[in-house]
Amino acid sequence: MKINLLTVCTDKYQMIYAEKLISQFCKLSKLDVTPYCLTDRPEQLADFITPIKPKVRLTGWWNKVLLFDPEMVDGWNLYLDIDIVILKSFDDEIIEAVESGAQITCVSDAVEWLGNKFSSSLMIFKTAALADIYHRFMATYKDLQNREGGDQVWIGPQLKDVQYIDEKYPDLKKNFKFQFTNVDNSEPLAGFELTDNDIWFVPPGGNKPPIWICKKFSDIFQVPAHPAEGIKMIDFGGLPKPHQLDMIPYIKKNWHMV
Repeated sequence: MKINLLTVCTDKYQMIYAEKLISQFCKLSKLDVTPYCLTDRPEQLADFITPIKPKVRLTGWWNKVLLFDPEMVDGWNLYLDIDIVILKSFDDEIIEAVESGAQITCVSDAVEWLGNKFSSSLMIFKTAALADIYHRFMATYKDLQNREGGDQVWIGPQLKDVQYIDEKYPDLKKNFKFQFTNVDNSEPLAGFELTDNDIWFVPPGGNKPPIWICKKFSDIFQVPAHPAEGIKMIDFGGLPKPHQLDMIPYIKKNWHMV
């Protein structure tokens, strides 16, 4: 099966994020993949990725809506946020999504931000399937740039035929901060005097599994020593980011060493 792998790398993100995501996906996938990146810095992009020039200048997440352009490269598209770390191939889920014929396949937002279920972190759709949303956006984008919630809160209510693949495969992708880790500032960790950006490994003891403790912005994240068997992607929306977590072996293996 042929698939266009779409990414967006603009503004503050270093191009290495797009390159690592695409390299890891292509290494694990057996699909016929053609990678693309919508970017404001095409000269920085590796040769194996085809750049897409934004038709208009936008900020951050709003650039994703440009991928719904009916003049985009033809075929079935998989879009992934570039701060996702891929642990395993998910070809079977992609094929199932394509064969379903849904207008768009996605995952649920980890916290249903502002009451919106739709997450734009992973999207599978056919070129031109969302042309009406694209044209509506192009007619109004100047008024949307500061809209609370960003692209997915604006897109979600407009979708007519959406398939939430995580309802069948709940472990497909987990958000690092809200789903993959436990945020715990309670008494059991009181003995650790952590400053921001400190990361500690806690070996197993009694009935407790080994964990990593990562303190970021007053939260203490208890990070599993090993991801659950079914988890295929970890989404690093928000902070921390993968480049800050090279001491966690499976992040180092599947991001830093890619």
